[in-house]
Amino acid sequence: MTNLDPSQAANAHIQERLKRRIHSPQSMAPNLRSRQLHVMTWAVSLPLVGYVALFADFGEQEHCFSPLRRWFDEKRKQFWSLTPEEEASLRSQGQMK
Repeated sequence: MTNLDPSQAANAHIQERLKRRIHSPQSMAPNLRSRQLHVMTWAVSLPLVGYVALFADFGEQEHCFSPLRRWFDEKRKQFWSLTPEEEASLRSQGQMK
């Protein structure tokens, strides 16, 4: 800095201070708004991916989500149906005809 005039020295000092601020750990941490946006992105993306993989209409032909959809349909039917033991129990209690 010995060869610089006062305005260039001041400019160099300001640039050095800016570089220190930019590279400090506090400036590298995400701010609250960035974190909120990140969480919102995941909250929107995951249900959207689930919908596309399980319910979106790709036509009748086989596609990459077909095995997943067959597995999901089987699990959904198992969840919403009764086993033969459960049906017999409900019939014996008179709650099912």
